[in-house]
Amino acid sequence: MQPMIELKGVTLSVPTYVQQERRASNWFSMFLSAGLDPPRRVPVEILKDVGMVANAGDRIAILGRNGAGKSTLLRVLNGVYKPTSGTIAVNGTRQALLNISLGFNNEATVRENIFLRGTAMGLRARDLREHIDGILEFAGLQEKSSHRLRTLSSGQRTRLGFAISTTFQHDIMLMDEWVGTGDSEFMAKAKTRLLDRMGGSKVVMLASHSIGLLRDVCNRGIVLEQGRLVHAGDIGSALEYYHELMASIGPAQDVDHTAAQPVYGCAEELGIADGRVQLTGWIASASGATAQGVALDVRGVRYFPDAIERRQRNDVMRHFGLRDRECGFRASFTVPGIASVTDLGRDLRVLGGLHPDQARSTLRLAPAVMAALRGDAVATDVSH
Repeated sequence: MQPMIELKGVTLSVPTYVQQERRASNWFSMFLSAGLDPPRRVPVEILKDVGMVANAGDRIAILGRNGAGKSTLLRVLNGVYKPTSGTIAVNGTRQALLNISLGFNNEATVRENIFLRGTAMGLRARDLREHIDGILEFAGLQEKSSHRLRTLSSGQRTRLGFAISTTFQHDIMLMDEWVGTGDSEFMAKAKTRLLDRMGGSKVVMLASHSIGLLRDVCNRGIVLEQGRLVHAGDIGSALEYYHELMASIGPAQDVDHTAAQPVYGCAEELGIADGRVQLTGWIASASGATAQGVALDVRGVRYFPDAIERRQRNDVMRHFGLRDRECGFRASFTVPGIASVTDLGRDLRVLGGLHPDQARSTLRLAPAVMAALRGDAVATDVSH
């Protein structure tokens, strides 16, 4: 039988305890009220009548604002939570990247923790024993195998948990956000392994705020709102519904304007005109709001544009289900000492942000831009 997941009317209620609020004139009356008025048990529905089917070949994006129930749904699918009502049918082995430190013990050695974490994942000790050396090598912890876990840094623990969690290929992959920690060398290995495991899985369900990642990886999408499944369809329609939902909710209710928000985009053309660096591309925010900030990082020095022009990009809007047609841009920068594109250096980074002072997310460089930076091709004239 082919790997698959089927949910019918899945509801999950969890108890919360609410203390009646009373005004107290002093410490004694406050403690007296707390002792005489114990908290009430109130059930709260986290998931409400969720039904869906995931068949072999499905790569499903789970979309929704913070608190919509995305992580809870993944934990229900992995068997961490048992539904209050409804049924779940799962065919195939499951691999979950939800809490990659589950099962660790600070007082046990690194080698012992491989067995502890593996047991928590439902793996057999015999299978783990054959892969210990490979796990330690991938995590870069060969020399730490006999050290207690508490002596490791948080980054080393994450590398160990990731190495254990992704050692075996499974039929179904459940992932909550893309793993994004560690040095550049480990991140390159982690990305390669993740893509390999996702490619080898029959069913993938991925919750992430990275819209670009979801569009690249997934072919279907579902949208959750207050624990309910409000949309299911192809990835394009799911992204469009999600952005419409975020717009209808209003930015003030779910967006913190004091913090930098992740954006995604692409630098498509790069050239020199009138003594300035000219850059064209597109940029969008995960919430669907118009992103305004673009910057260049040249050898660690950040340059902001002298001028930026918004452009309509219907192709990008349709592809990502955006509401804003003017997600394209053309920007010019004054960068001292730059006579050609190759002077910018191969480590050039193009940064984006929701606002001009929040350009911190790295945008993708198109092949033509990377070739121009290497000097393999003549940079496109973008002065027009």
